[in-house]
Amino acid sequence: MEFTGERVIPGQGDADLLNEHRARYWFARRFATGKRVLDAACGTGYGSAMLAETAQSLVGVDVEGDAIEYARQHFGSPHIHFAQSDCLTLPIPDGQFDLVVAFEIIEHLDNAEAFLAELRRVLDPSGLLILSTPNRLYYTDDRQEINPFHVREFSYPEFEEILRPLFPHRAILFENHVAGLAVSGPEAKPNFAASSAGRIFQEEAAAPRIEEERRGAHYFVALCSARPLGPIEPLLYLPSTGNVLREREIHIHGLIENLAKDRAELRNLSNLFDERTRWANELDQKLSEKDAYVRQLQQDYDGKVEWAQGLEQDLETAKAELQSLQEDYSRKIEWAHSLEHDLEKARAALDQLRREFEERTAWALRLDAELKERREDLRLVYGSRWYRLGKYLKLSPIPPSDRGPSEAGPR
Repeated sequence: MEFTGERVIPGQGDADLLNEHRARYWFARRFATGKRVLDAACGTGYGSAMLAETAQSLVGVDVEGDAIEYARQHFGSPHIHFAQSDCLTLPIPDGQFDLVVAFEIIEHLDNAEAFLAELRRVLDPSGLLILSTPNRLYYTDDRQEINPFHVREFSYPEFEEILRPLFPHRAILFENHVAGLAVSGPEAKPNFAASSAGRIFQEEAAAPRIEEERRGAHYFVALCSARPLGPIEPLLYLPSTGNVLREREIHIHGLIENLAKDRAELRNLSNLFDERTRWANELDQKLSEKDAYVRQLQQDYDGKVEWAQGLEQDLETAKAELQSLQEDYSRKIEWAHSLEHDLEKARAALDQLRREFEERTAWALRLDAELKERREDLRLVYGSRWYRLGKYLKLSPIPPSDRGPSEAGPR
């Protein structure tokens, strides 16, 4: 597995982080002797192995399959059963465990109340729950750091408030780093089972106010039960990496090395800054030239815009003239259509007159022919002997055209 900064993996990451977690398991170990134990959110299983050394049986559960596989490979034993499970829905019967530990898990959950209720369900009525969580006021507010893996953190009153409904008997202890000096060695190993005031000595000092202790605690370790809690002894954990002075010297040496690296990096950055400054000045000069060119382009653009606006005005004038011409053309087309209609009427009238003229001409020609025929008939009549005899004897009327002057009657 890869260390992400949150899940503890022995041998990876900061030793202090591992020691903080191991101290909690050392504290809980005294309550695990001969008990049925559940390690909820057991992670990589190193703490489960610590508890299993004295427990009757131990079950370690975690929602991450990779963590469970790591725990089985590195800490598996006949006394430990590792299983992948969501701690909100444990596949475990009611009242199955005498001791339940849940370290640094509640701050990762959206529904802390449901989590506590599930732990209460699998806990024997006379059993004990031990859980821990960072103090929000110190861990986040004072350090001004936000852990992206945490969903909900607690102050002392908030932690007390969420535990009260399910556990009428509870005690919230404080886990802190303390400064001290150890006189020890290979032949003087500490024996905490037989510790006395002569071996672990704490100087008397003015007792701080309880509110200050609650406010300044690094972590809270809560013991919760449905039954009254007995006396609780504190724990002083001296890890193998507990030489604070040596650790601080190593830390200071590391800081000096990092400072030298930072100074070298600063010089490189300063040189890079000077180079970038020259580059920026060159860019500024080029930018000034480009600005002048852009201004010239802007002037040309403004002139062309003005020219285009003039063209647009001329176009509007031309459109108005074209509209006028179109209207005049429409009127003339209408007038031409009217003339064409009148011409058609005149042509029809002319055709009618032509037909009438032709009819009259034919009629006149027929009359002329008839007249000629009548004249010929008259000539024949006037030339006949019978007509002349009758005329002479005045036996027949004499037409006016055949009368002489002497024969003309009164008018």
